[in-house]
Amino acid sequence: MDARPTLLCVHPHPDDESIACGGVLARASAMGARTVVVTCTGGEAGENLAGVDLGDEDLPTHRRREMADAIAALGVSEHVWLGYRDSGMVGTADNEHPDSFHAADLDVAATRLAAIVRRVRPDVVVSDDVHGTYGHPDHVKAHEVTVRAVALVADPDADVPGEPFQVAKRYVHTLTKSRLWDAHLGLTAAGLPSPFGDGEIASADDLPMGTPDELLTTVVDVTAWLPAKRAALLAHRSQIGAESFFLNTPDDMAEAFFGTEVFVLEEGTPGAGTGGIEDDLFAGLGDVGADPAAQPGPQADPVRLPGDDEHVIEADRFRTVLGRFVTGVTVMTTIAADGAPHAMTASSVTSVSLDPPLVLVCVDRDAVMAEHVGPGGVYALSVLAADQAELSDGFADSDRPSGAAQFDGVETHTAVTGSPILARAAAWIDTRVWQVHDGGDHLIVVGEVVGLGHDPERAPLAYHGGSYTRLAEHA
Repeated sequence: MDARPTLLCVHPHPDDESIACGGVLARASAMGARTVVVTCTGGEAGENLAGVDLGDEDLPTHRRREMADAIAALGVSEHVWLGYRDSGMVGTADNEHPDSFHAADLDVAATRLAAIVRRVRPDVVVSDDVHGTYGHPDHVKAHEVTVRAVALVADPDADVPGEPFQVAKRYVHTLTKSRLWDAHLGLTAAGLPSPFGDGEIASADDLPMGTPDELLTTVVDVTAWLPAKRAALLAHRSQIGAESFFLNTPDDMAEAFFGTEVFVLEEGTPGAGTGGIEDDLFAGLGDVGADPAAQPGPQADPVRLPGDDEHVIEADRFRTVLGRFVTGVTVMTTIAADGAPHAMTASSVTSVSLDPPLVLVCVDRDAVMAEHVGPGGVYALSVLAADQAELSDGFADSDRPSGAAQFDGVETHTAVTGSPILARAAAWIDTRVWQVHDGGDHLIVVGEVVGLGHDPERAPLAYHGGSYTRLAEHA
């Protein structure tokens, strides 16, 4: 059994996890907790709101791929589909569909969820509130099913697979009246569309949704994980376009609007907190979240060599010694959220895993590339051939143009992710970002391979001791 503290979030549709709990999921994952998301429906009643090119896919299939990308962006440990159909809104044909979630028998759906909860054995469970946040039938049903499932999990007589246990804390996520009011006023003052339209609203009390501030029990600071939340939102590209409230909020407002996620504890014992307000969903359950400001990265003390008070490795000597290691040369490419391509030369590349197939590349934190290959991103690696040293120099030149201009005169093609692949390369690897790790002055960007190929007639370019070289021909 996985002994890590565990957070399980139940959401009705793909994208709800990123909107409502993206911050706490990314935060908990980064701080060592196990995180699980259950999605009740496939979002079948949704529309292609952003007008993205679906190719040959139908929207539900595309949304499943979006969901996988969002889960990866948040670092979530496990994702489970509950298996129901999106109900759509009241009065629509989807709402009358016999497989719709809102029409499902409560005990049947709750038993299905309870089996997942007993297997996962979470410390904390989160769902929508009794109002379904904004009244959507599936959001209301998600709350009802979660409440019933948690009760079944604890019932030794319930016909549910697995051993009964008591979930320590059950929360509902919410939005406060005051936060929504501030967002409405800020956006309209900036001339941006408000989620509540441009009609006159006299006060926060007149908003059609929101929880009174005095009912909150838990306010979690997720400011440090807003980039991961944003990446997850961007992953749901068919549902959340550039004009969305979640993405069009100016940076100077975004932290105030999205920098905390708020909850109401409905079952369990609250942990200690300032003014009676918890600052962590695991509050009172142990040491998880003990340092909310902690960032992912190594925490161990620096290594000390025997007999040395302080052993310093000089940068030049480090480069000289590591330069004795022969490497290949690649050009790393990506497509940014705005559609612009970017590229850089990279030689610190290696394979990581066969199952799943993973590779890693190290990216200088100050490089433009570092801004575009975070969680939820994509990248490709073109392994340069022996006659492509000029391309290596070009994409390593700090004075090269940015964006599409750096590809002028360079022939490329694409495979799966849309990242450019250089023509006539010895090999290529196309990836989706799996995880990003702290590597000192570099980021260690691990990618899951989704496509690859090679040209057996093209010998690779090699790099050794600060200069290019060729591999010797086999006898």
